[in-house]
Amino acid sequence: MSETPNAAIKASGDPRQSRLYERLRRSPSASTVSSTLPVLFFGDLFGCEVVTVGLNPSHQEYLAKDGALLAGTAQRFATIHSLRAEDRLLLSDEQCAEAIEWMRSYYDPGRPVYGSWFSAVARVVEGFGASFRARSCAHLDLVQESTKPVWSKLGRAEREGLLRQDLPFVEWEIRAFPLRAVLCNGKRVGTELQRQLGVSVEEEGTMARIKWWLGHADIDGRHVGFGGWNIPLARATGLGQKGEAALGQLLAARLRV
Repeated sequence: MSETPNAAIKASGDPRQSRLYERLRRSPSASTVSSTLPVLFFGDLFGCEVVTVGLNPSHQEYLAKDGALLAGTAQRFATIHSLRAEDRLLLSDEQCAEAIEWMRSYYDPGRPVYGSWFSAVARVVEGFGASFRARSCAHLDLVQESTKPVWSKLGRAEREGLLRQDLPFVEWEIRAFPLRAVLCNGKRVGTELQRQLGVSVEEEGTMARIKWWLGHADIDGRHVGFGGWNIPLARATGLGQKGEAALGQLLAARLRV
């Protein structure tokens, strides 16, 4: 793996370290996959300019089909077990740094990316002119907990509680890292971020079954472009691979960020 960001943020006195570590140490929710950590980001948030945003990490990021934790070459993220920790609250700074490095290198060559979810999003990102693999784009989620049952099967009260708890963290990430564009994968994601960050929607349109939108927000003095679409791309959208790339190209051309 590449050099850990922990060294860089320690050397510079970067205040982002304490917020990241604090989130890793927060107690899990009732439906959090056992022994897992919150996924603070997928890819190199420290070096990217563009992020995509979804609802929450799939339990398949941590679990095999038989329900066992992924291990060996199939493992995607650090876990309580792989870090040899007792629980989240007792994570050391070194263990937090290791967990963050797993997240930062998620898309690196040879890593077991959850392709059935990320492939379509990656094509939009590449059409937009960025890349997960080249570390110019990373992925965030409104809720950082990987849950089982899946998001749509959780009770409404639990879903809303998770959003209230975790939305401030993803808002902080967008404010704390020097992003120029945020792409929202799904209607709920766009609705929440528009409200949370005061995004002004300036244009809307359609492509196949997709309804797309774009706009801008002032993020602490930075002019940040926002775009999104109504149907998560892992579902049937009618776009196809060429259409997914074309959606990214359209958003990039109109946002001009």
